[in-house]
Formats: sequence, C-alpha cells, structure tokens
Amino acid sequence: MTIEATVYKLLSGDKEFNKLLDTIRGGEFGNGYKQGIFTYAIPENPVNIIKPNLAPFVRINPNYEVPVIYADDDNCATEYRVTINFWCQTGAQSEQVAHKMDEILKRNGFERYTANEKPRYRDGDINLLTNIRKYRFFDWKKERE
Repeated sequence: MTIEATVYKLLSGDKEFNKLLDTIRGGEFGNGYKQGIFTYAIPENPVNIIKPNLAPFVRINPNYEVPVIYADDDNCATEYRVTINFWCQTGAQSEQVAHKMDEILKRNGFERYTANEKPRYRDGDINLLTNIRKYRFFDWKKERE
C-alpha cells in the first residue's frame, strides 16, 4: 500500500476524526464522497467541491520515498514523507483538526517533522485558511520479515 493510501485509510477510518470534521462542517461532506479526504487532488469536476461551506476538507500528497538506513550492504528502512493540506474557516478549527490528525498519525508510527514553516495562510480565492502539515514514517524491513 502506498504511503498516501495508508494515511488516507488512517484518517478516513477514524470515527472521532470524521465526527470532528462533520461537526465543524455542520453535517456530512456529501456530494457523492464518503468524507472530504482526498489523495493528490480535490475534485473540481463534475462539481467543484472547494467551497467554504464544505470545509474542512483534506488533501494528502506523498513527497519523499527513499531508502535511508543500510547494514551489510542492504537497506533496512525506507523513509516516507507526506504533506497534508486541509482547509478550515477559522484558526480554532484548524487547531482542532491538526491536533486530532497529529494524534492519529503519531499513534500509527508517523512523526511531524517540520519547524519554522508557515503553518497556515488565508487563501484569498476561497476565503479559507489553508493549513500545511508534514509527516514522516520509517518502514523497517526487519519488522515485516
């Protein structure tokens, strides 16, 4: 399973996280989607769902996949990194979503790895806060064998 599929499965499968998104949004995401969590891109066709009344919604993108630790001329681990963007209407909502996301991913072996980056900014086109979170995960071969 790809790292983005793993993150999608963890977030979309967490009942508390989904309840939080629905509570902030004021209802289920709808529009033919299980929840407002996507990999790679948020659909704009046939219906543009990048709308303030549907926030929060989440996008997961992989951005790094490299063998990192070697022993006896063989790699022992692969490091994966993902960027998760999500959109909210307020800073308080952003903090709630980020905290719950951190909790879920940490519980499953991910760690947040960024510092001194802009954590959120106002997207003037849709008047929502765009939030940026980056996580990494080490997949150890010996644990699978």
